[in-house]
Amino acid sequence: MSFVVRYRSRTSGGREIVRSSAVDKSELKIGRSADSDIVLTDLGVTLHHATIRDLGRNLLSVSGEKNLPLVVNGRSTARADINAMRGGSIRIGPHRLDVAMGAGEEEGRIVITVDREEGPEPVSTRRLFSLGRTVPGKRVSAWAFVALILISCLAWPIYSYVSNKGVEERADIFHGDTLWISGSMSDAHANLANDCQACHVEAFVSVRDSACLECHTDIPDHADADIMAQSEPELGAGRAFLRAVATTFNRPERSCASCHLEHEGAGEMAAAPQQFCADCHTDLDTRLTETEIFNAHDFGDDHPEFRPRIMTRPADDTGMARYRRVSIEDNPEENTGLKFPHELHLSETNGVARMAQRLSADYGFGEALACADCHVPTPDRTRFEPISMEANCQMCHSLAFDLIGGTIRTLRHGEPEMVIADIRAFYRNTAPRRPIDLSGMERRRPGEDSRARTVGRYQFAARTRFARADDAIRAVFSRDGACFDCHEVERPPIRASLSFDIMPVRQIARYMHSGWFDHGAHETEDCSTCHEADTSEEASDVLLPGIATCRECHAGGTASGDEIVSTCAMCHSYHADDAAPYLVRARNNRGQRPRSVRDYGSLTINPRGDR
Repeated sequence: MSFVVRYRSRTSGGREIVRSSAVDKSELKIGRSADSDIVLTDLGVTLHHATIRDLGRNLLSVSGEKNLPLVVNGRSTARADINAMRGGSIRIGPHRLDVAMGAGEEEGRIVITVDREEGPEPVSTRRLFSLGRTVPGKRVSAWAFVALILISCLAWPIYSYVSNKGVEERADIFHGDTLWISGSMSDAHANLANDCQACHVEAFVSVRDSACLECHTDIPDHADADIMAQSEPELGAGRAFLRAVATTFNRPERSCASCHLEHEGAGEMAAAPQQFCADCHTDLDTRLTETEIFNAHDFGDDHPEFRPRIMTRPADDTGMARYRRVSIEDNPEENTGLKFPHELHLSETNGVARMAQRLSADYGFGEALACADCHVPTPDRTRFEPISMEANCQMCHSLAFDLIGGTIRTLRHGEPEMVIADIRAFYRNTAPRRPIDLSGMERRRPGEDSRARTVGRYQFAARTRFARADDAIRAVFSRDGACFDCHEVERPPIRASLSFDIMPVRQIARYMHSGWFDHGAHETEDCSTCHEADTSEEASDVLLPGIATCRECHAGGTASGDEIVSTCAMCHSYHADDAAPYLVRARNNRGQRPRSVRDYGSLTINPRGDR
């Protein structure tokens, strides 16, 4: 049997609109689902509400899905039959379905007409599910929210600020002016999280340098203000506009807050962006023609070669050493007062390697000496402790010279005058080795001539033994002597004098005084990756890598692949002193006693290794 489904509706003017469709099925699905044969758009109708089946001979069967009740011909039922010749009606929610036989062009078909019956006052679906009658209107709500924002985000914060002005420590409660905070404080200033006035001294006034210098009293200026202003390039239109806005709102130029950005979230303080440095240091020599600072824009492609601070002469009688900055490209040499060839000590085949093997059980050496056998990191793992005789050298280079009752006497390392005194005391207080034929154990020969000659020689040696101290002293400070092989010996001005001295040893702990390097961040690399110590045959070699070595891993402001983004702030401090960048010091010293970076300058030690 073929069905004709008519959807009938009316316009607001009362005009009737009918939409018809033919369905050639013996079974019709009725429901709210879009795939139903008769779609009834109302929430009171389930997705599949009822089914109409053709039983033949103009007889139809109507049944509700899962026994849902229907109203058929005015009676509520779960199932009913309708004779199409007589006609009938089905009511589902607000919808009425009239069943009748078609006429004219629709003759022989069953026509189902769908009408939506409204109440006495029809209500649109939009109004039916609207909250308009429950909540205030849009205009009232808008003004209410404006008032709420002004009170909570302006009036309350201002009141909170004014009421706590001058208070040393705020109560541990929520304060209204914290609504204006754009982010959490960094770890460095976390203790000021509840003390806004420590930095923001006056309301609606940007942070001034004077507030920073209340705590950071030992921070010098980067450069003269006039020179910094002269070094700045011409601003483009966009940045000039931003500068004008900042000036209008009384934000100072080149202030601490221009570089040290706060409220960027908990953790380390955000480093200054590379553009902050590159703005001035790109083509700097065109604006500051007398400057000695090289141009730099990006570490990856526009950065000068490293120029470490090299000691060309150790400290003299005045205690002053001589230094000079030399480019790595010039193969610089330094004079530390030591004679120490790295290649000799790192060899895997010479006598040093054999000695390392013999001492491995006591000191944990391998088949040969390695860098870590002598170079011990500092507690913060940024640099290395200075080499000392007791900790690093005397296990192989012994200064023993006497044995008394099982106790070994050694020369005083680092004190030449005590070495001389100990040698004199040794020869004065000890006798020469007694000949065997005077010990009572010899095989005597007839006659006394041989014994008399032995006694004479022994007595002469005993009388002149103290004079032999001079020869022993000269031997210690001369070639192949205990001091000469490792140290620069200063001979006495008078040839007959024995006032030998040792040039003070000065170990350089920091070469890059204008930059910063953290060994702790490079623990995954071998020492030989950067320092080619196994090929150094002279103690004067400066075993520092060039910039090309660093660029194998470090890119500039942008990186690709496995390269590391390396901006200016990673290696350079903004302030013109010996301090390391703040972020590095903050990470290394967290939980440790603060250590001045000046402690890591050139360490003056005596040959014994004392600082």
